[in-house]
Amino acid sequence: MSDRRRTLSRRSALGLTAGLGLAATVSRQSPSAAASAPSAYPKGQRPRLLNVFDENALSLPERTLATTLQGLMARRSGESLYLNLPTLGYQHWLDDLVSRYGVQARPGDLWKTVKRSGVRGYVLFRTGTPSVNVATTLAGVTGAVAIEESLEALAIRNGLRKVLDVRDKDDRWVFETYWPRLRHDVVVEQRADIPERLRDYVTMAGTFAFFDGNSEFRADVVDALDDDGTVIGWGDASAGEDAFIGVNSATGVKALPADHARNLSVLSGISEDRLTQHVPAQPPTPDPGAHYVTFLITDGDNIQWALGDFPTDPRWFGSPRRGEVDLGWGISPSLIDLAPSVMRWFYDQSRKDRWVVGPSGGGYMYPSRYPAAALDKHTASLARAMGRADLSVAQIIDFDAFENTRLWSSYLKRPEIDGLIYLEYSRYDGLKGKVVWSEGKPVISARTMLWEGLDGADEASVTAELNAAPRNPFSTAGYSIVVWHAWSKSVDDVLTVVDGLAPHVKVIPPDTLVRMLAKHAKP
Repeated sequence: MSDRRRTLSRRSALGLTAGLGLAATVSRQSPSAAASAPSAYPKGQRPRLLNVFDENALSLPERTLATTLQGLMARRSGESLYLNLPTLGYQHWLDDLVSRYGVQARPGDLWKTVKRSGVRGYVLFRTGTPSVNVATTLAGVTGAVAIEESLEALAIRNGLRKVLDVRDKDDRWVFETYWPRLRHDVVVEQRADIPERLRDYVTMAGTFAFFDGNSEFRADVVDALDDDGTVIGWGDASAGEDAFIGVNSATGVKALPADHARNLSVLSGISEDRLTQHVPAQPPTPDPGAHYVTFLITDGDNIQWALGDFPTDPRWFGSPRRGEVDLGWGISPSLIDLAPSVMRWFYDQSRKDRWVVGPSGGGYMYPSRYPAAALDKHTASLARAMGRADLSVAQIIDFDAFENTRLWSSYLKRPEIDGLIYLEYSRYDGLKGKVVWSEGKPVISARTMLWEGLDGADEASVTAELNAAPRNPFSTAGYSIVVWHAWSKSVDDVLTVVDGLAPHVKVIPPDTLVRMLAKHAKP
């Protein structure tokens, strides 16, 4: 552990707000949540009025201004703003905020919103340089908005004054200068060429925004985080995602893929103490001559996807054929804090859909590489979130860790967790349905998968394998998990397999399969 982590492992109060109009205080939860379950993540305050902007109608510099303004306004209840992309899920979330939660919405005027906000200062940055991350971070510290240099004259005409000029600064300078003033449980990893996404959350939460590829500096940043801290965003996957997820895991830090997420400062302002899946998960009486199978999508940890085109695209949850068969979907338990209205919407829209936790629990990491104390902290927090979100099964991605039953004990000793679904990093179905047990609960590997371009992962091969699988629900061999690759397969492809199944192959939801196997196929 580095000296920096030993000396700076606790968050200090934010400062430098005098005379800037809007105080830069950070609240972890909205007033309505004060007496309910504590949040695992920083939360905005509940909005009452949203000034709605079509994101595509704003210039890139205006988007950075709008999102840092949004983050500052989300620190107090009342008026805020919302960036809408009507073709994606953001229209659903806006409509739901209005209809279910009573939030008012109106067309927005950016500079009028600036004037009403109480913000009086700006941090100056330059497009094409790391200074956009610097300005986003320091907007949260100072209570000033981020202004790109092309907008500076307009900002001055609208009554803003320059607080800092960071055009020649980079992420390392912020880390070395301001780390004691920033959160140490959450950072945001975001490329400088993305002008708006996630920046509202950076500013609202008072956290550090950075991007430096897979460098030693990046390793220093994640090492400085608290045990089981979170990197929200996404790193440099040019050498494979394990290049940075592995570094995170070794230091006891998880990732939430979210680098294209919008409006988290607003969506987190809604609070739900507990949510319930509406589709019942009652295991059937086993048919002795049947083989039971479940179909489960990959990549359920991906927050940006859940907020974006996942609910609208016909390949996925937006499929007009969804509801014809039981399907398993992954979801991040962090949504119970970061976007509870979104999680509730998915549950309300589910027909024959059941939800499980995406890899590898509270965020994407490799449990076998996590320090033991951090893993125990992680699984304790995960269990609380799963209890609140009515989730009972979690997916795991790891490397050659399947047989490590002591590792799975950290998860399965929690009463909220019924079992785990294990995916070997490459290939996901490498263990062909093998099951191990820990704490009397199953860890079930994928038997096969649907994945474009991989041998044996096409529809015909999967159908044939399932039809030939053992018919014995009193043995672990009587159950199959099929994972289907979100980026190369669709609901239609799954239904092609289902249509070809023999009558003795019965499709059930993933959590139902876990409970049936645990009850009837004990070791």
